[in-house]
Amino acid sequence: MNALETLFWRAENHPGMRSNVVGVFVLDRCPDWARLVRRHEWSTRIVPRLRLRVLEPPLRLGRPFWVPDETFDVRNHVHRVRLPSPGTPRQLLDLVGAVASRPLAPERPLWEATLVEGLDDGHGGQAAYLLKLSHSISDGLGAAQLIAVLLGEAATTAEPLLPPARDRRTAPATALLAGRLARALVTLPPAAARAVRGIRAPRATPTGTAPPLLGRVVDRVASFARTTLVPPVPASPLLRARSHAVHLDALDFPRQAFRAAGRAGDGTLNDVFVAGLVGGFERYHHRFGVDLPAVPLLIPISVRGRDDLPAGNRLASTRLAMPVSGLSAVERIAEAGRRVATVRTRPTLRALDLLTRPITPLPGPVVRFVFTQMFRGNDLIATNFAGPSGHLRLAGSRVLRILPFPPLLRGATSIALTTYEDRCHIGITLDTGAFTEPDAFVGSLRESFEELFALVPGSRGTTVTA
Repeated sequence: MNALETLFWRAENHPGMRSNVVGVFVLDRCPDWARLVRRHEWSTRIVPRLRLRVLEPPLRLGRPFWVPDETFDVRNHVHRVRLPSPGTPRQLLDLVGAVASRPLAPERPLWEATLVEGLDDGHGGQAAYLLKLSHSISDGLGAAQLIAVLLGEAATTAEPLLPPARDRRTAPATALLAGRLARALVTLPPAAARAVRGIRAPRATPTGTAPPLLGRVVDRVASFARTTLVPPVPASPLLRARSHAVHLDALDFPRQAFRAAGRAGDGTLNDVFVAGLVGGFERYHHRFGVDLPAVPLLIPISVRGRDDLPAGNRLASTRLAMPVSGLSAVERIAEAGRRVATVRTRPTLRALDLLTRPITPLPGPVVRFVFTQMFRGNDLIATNFAGPSGHLRLAGSRVLRILPFPPLLRGATSIALTTYEDRCHIGITLDTGAFTEPDAFVGSLRESFEELFALVPGSRGTTVTA
């Protein structure tokens, strides 16, 4: 495991820190069950991470290992259920919330899939497919790549040939730990030299002189703390409570409406997304007579390379304060773009990695404490990643919509946007202790996005709400 994956794994048992990610795929009809199981068997051979389990080193010295599951059987990971009549979208989302909250079996690969039959969503959806992954397996963009493998088959009835299964033999944990220590002894001196050179590298000030070494070290530590540990602004007094009970909902807008609003506000699709969330916070707080100056926002940022394989975590994250009150729709888009751009710097993108590497070899309670501090005081976690391209099919059924639901991680709400075909799909995970009127908050978000889309007459399109 890398350092970030270890953080997710070691914090799994902490209240409110379970990091399961769930994708919901609404299908036009119920797929053939036997074919669905065969498809997952094939996919686990294409993406080896789906056949790996977690092995802790002796005495938990250092990060865990990914090792082959010698008893792997895909039927332990693929399930089927039926919604009670009438099979509404609300019933589906309540089921998804229960599935997301249930812990994964730690002795097996950290994923499961569920076929949900009996859906009648009023928009042509007759079934749904749920894919649940531990965040230790993959980040959002890696999950999208994984989905392209799982659901990227052609519209034919022929199944692809299965590649040979990988060797399931696992080396003893002591041998794996010894190998890691040997590699560390080899790589430690050059890594330490690079770190020292990075700190010693002169950086000119406005006066033309470089700050002293101690000042640069203090500045680097303070920068890491601001972007990873310290909340940038106080949390909302309205959202202080936490219940660890989740409520899921979803919004669905035309992608063209986001692009048009971005052009009107001189921003990107992501800027419109963040601006819409901020406007929703403002509306919801006004409902309770609360003036919220700013919201603490945590944004995961992908550092995944073009050649990185599906699965695995290639993430940075940063905290920032987003102004809430007193901005027009255009100003919210511009401010979102400006603030997000300021944190996409090299030191910020390296902060999470440099913090987690020395922490993860420490005892589990220390790791969990640091991880919970990283998410302390977050009212909003927002993530946006491109969905799979093209039309997706699963065992012959066509995918109509995709709904991404990120984990709360002690936040009041965690909201994700992904794109599929010509739509932007937004999945909303709420803590009902913080949001005592979840339907009102979802309505506030809808109104906020529609205000942004109204910047361009005729671009509002249609809205689908769960």
